[in-house]
Amino acid sequence: MLAVSSEMPWPLTSGGHLRTFHLLRSIAKRFRVHLLVPALSGDTEGTSALAREGIRAEAVPTTARGPLVDALNASRCAASGRAYVMYGRHVHESVRRRAREVIADLSPAVLYLDHLDGFGYGLRPERSVVALDLHNVYSLIAERLAQEQSGLRRAYLRREARLLKRAERSAAAGVDVLFAVSRQEVAYYETLGGPNVHLVPNGVDCAAYASLPDGRVRGDLIVYVGSMSWPPNEEAALFLATTVLPQVRRQRPNARLRIVGKSPGAELRALDGRDGIEVTGEVPDVIPHLEEAALLAVALESGGGTRLKILEALAAGLPVVSTPVGAEGLDLEAGVHLVIEERARFADAITGVLTDRATGTRIARSGRALVRRVYDWSAIGASAADALSAAVRG
Repeated sequence: MLAVSSEMPWPLTSGGHLRTFHLLRSIAKRFRVHLLVPALSGDTEGTSALAREGIRAEAVPTTARGPLVDALNASRCAASGRAYVMYGRHVHESVRRRAREVIADLSPAVLYLDHLDGFGYGLRPERSVVALDLHNVYSLIAERLAQEQSGLRRAYLRREARLLKRAERSAAAGVDVLFAVSRQEVAYYETLGGPNVHLVPNGVDCAAYASLPDGRVRGDLIVYVGSMSWPPNEEAALFLATTVLPQVRRQRPNARLRIVGKSPGAELRALDGRDGIEVTGEVPDVIPHLEEAALLAVALESGGGTRLKILEALAAGLPVVSTPVGAEGLDLEAGVHLVIEERARFADAITGVLTDRATGTRIARSGRALVRRVYDWSAIGASAADALSAAVRG
């Protein structure tokens, strides 16, 4: 199998990395996997980590892109009617050339495209099953981001959303196997013409969290986890820090907020150390932060896909308070497996869990049991490998 992704799925510090890594690790038990990723320099740590899982990862040299090159490429995409956001921006000519070389040399049984942008390379080998893993509905993300902007930014993102939907329609009808992360997204891609769409949800490595205490609610530490380079994550973190935490502290004066994730912007960094707020930046391991927390707060109002961080927290035995958008795509029941509340009452929901420890413990235990039963990566990866094997046999 030849796999093409927009970045090396290592380290395991983002939802995209986690999904790509765990699915390819399972698939590598059935197929010999050769992965191509663009890279400015050789990623020896990533290639070594994937090699231990039976995946040959090749970092294809690319050139750095500054703002002027980005603007030129965006203009070219606009002129040709192609989306740039989450699509054309991640297409590299050197990766396209190398993929064609590998296809000619190896005649892979499967060409596996990771993310929508993989379809943008235009690769369609005659003797290969073409599979596409869509981590999100990308057009929906762009449309939600547009709603948070104004003026030219809003107009540009709305146009990008329309172009992304066109790309999604072409991709859904143009591949042999398509993976989507939720039942809602399966239905969406089927309406776009996807003939062979499989539910392959996001998951969690439950074994990594098995040693943590079950159903704990202790202290008043609220944790939010996510890559802050993704605008919806940073916006949610700022909302928690500036709006939610001050309200919670009126009833829980010892409440603290810890924002965990790489690339926090200047506005977030400026909040570090103020009024119970801690901004860690990138951390080598999220488990110690989940172990210390009283709950995970997911205050997202935009984005897409499903939230791996919610699954991680539940696997760790931690209560979760989320907005409806934050919990989208997960087969979790509000009030049973987690607390779901709109932003207007988000602070009250967090205060309730911190105050009513028995309820917090109950939902944490219920959520953990469901995640272990339904969302462990080993079972999810095996189902993805089954779908590819069946397509090859067919």
